[in-house]
Amino acid sequence: MTSDKRLSEIRIILVGGRDVFGTEKSGKSTTGNIILGRNAFEVGRRTARSVKAEGEVHGRHVTVVDTPGWVWCCSVENTPNFDRLEIMRSTTLCQPGPHAFLLVIPVNSTFPHICRAPLESQLELLSDKIWKHIIVLFSCVAPLKKKIKESQDMMWLVGKCQNRYHFLNIKSCADCSQVVTLLEKIEEMVAQNNGHYLQIDKGISVGDKQDIGSAKANRQKTVLQACIRDAKQHKTDIRIVLIGGVQGAKSSAGNLILGKKVFAVNRPKTLRTTVCCAINQAKVHNRRLTVVDTPGWYYNYPVEKTPEMDKLEIRRSVHLCAPGPHVILLIIPILACLEMTVHTAVEKHMGLLGEKVWNHTIVLFTWGDWLGDTTIEERIEKEDKHLELLIEKCGNRYHVFNCKNHTDRTQVTELLEKIEEMMIENNNSHYVPEMESNPCLEIDLMLKTTKTNMTKMNRQTQIIQELLREIKLAELRIVLLGVEDTWKFMAGNRILRGESLFPPKEVHMHSC
Repeated sequence: MTSDKRLSEIRIILVGGRDVFGTEKSGKSTTGNIILGRNAFEVGRRTARSVKAEGEVHGRHVTVVDTPGWVWCCSVENTPNFDRLEIMRSTTLCQPGPHAFLLVIPVNSTFPHICRAPLESQLELLSDKIWKHIIVLFSCVAPLKKKIKESQDMMWLVGKCQNRYHFLNIKSCADCSQVVTLLEKIEEMVAQNNGHYLQIDKGISVGDKQDIGSAKANRQKTVLQACIRDAKQHKTDIRIVLIGGVQGAKSSAGNLILGKKVFAVNRPKTLRTTVCCAINQAKVHNRRLTVVDTPGWYYNYPVEKTPEMDKLEIRRSVHLCAPGPHVILLIIPILACLEMTVHTAVEKHMGLLGEKVWNHTIVLFTWGDWLGDTTIEERIEKEDKHLELLIEKCGNRYHVFNCKNHTDRTQVTELLEKIEEMMIENNNSHYVPEMESNPCLEIDLMLKTTKTNMTKMNRQTQIIQELLREIKLAELRIVLLGVEDTWKFMAGNRILRGESLFPPKEVHMHSC
């Protein structure tokens, strides 16, 4: 590195994400702390706002901006508007513009092909010239260049950044040489860009938003009136139905409410575990609670694409807590973007229970840790109007759960109080299902049909196995057919990993 390439000031923005299950974080905040040589960014809580820190680092004045992470596989259109605006705002914190974007990815991360397009959309939201200013920073415990070279998708990513990457050992904060080397790589990249930083010409548009403060005030006023009428008398029996989409943490919310692990929770890398209604009870804060968990739907799926069995199970849920539930908790994860397609899907699936269900519904926001240091009101104000419309349809009733914090029982107490307040508004009546037919009888008939079909399918599988054993092919070519979003790729992965019913062979897989 020649002396003329050395910069007196370096402005850096940290970007990155996490997997959809929330188990694998990028390590942006830790990276920022290592670069600055101090605990400038809070570690252990999600970065919900863009935040700036600066200091003198090896003879340079360094400005570092940490940003909210997105879900790796989610495009910018499916990312909450609040997060999008905060990422765009990051560029205003390092005027006149950033010299470098550090795309932070754990070296042991699985970065599948399906994350390529979402990543491009997230970064190019800022500028279509951003790739000239990006260095991929692999946060790791020890450099593992071999692992990067073994991944075609990682090599694609590094290639997009003109082979600029750096390994940062986050367990070796005292090793100053790795920070010096990183700064030199940034200076070299700036030199290749003719000494230019990235100029952001896209304006930040918040959009016209209604003030949810008045809606919240109206709800609080109603609550106050209800409290005066009822003198805050606790109900001894409360029946609850949980309803929502896949990966919304419905089962976790049920466990948190009951104070014990009674509902099966998703294992890492699985789509869902609740395939039929489950009911459990417990005594919580001197109240006998009955909670019914239901199968989730895919958030951007229209109700027509949801399997008939799932729809019947959702309808059956309100019959499992006779004479009817006092409240339906509509689960909405905070990390979800409730645009028009998702909003329509939510309304149609709720419609399976009847038109009057909204009078007994409270929106329960899960993934509360995603809020970081923000409030749910702030995020609602910045989101698409469809979220506000949904909350208004529920009488401006909503609550937030952090399902990862099981020790905080106040969030359960506050939810029960809001349920009681709603019950008072409904004259202490429960929800009466508006059903012309009995879904339980329909399910029994469907189960009998399914059992017959399964018997036929098992016999066909046995025949195929016998044929394959006789043929003894050394190579097998398979084409997977199915409608859109049927998770064909998961079936393919299962076969390729040797979890299929067939004997091991060299397999070539194609999906249509």
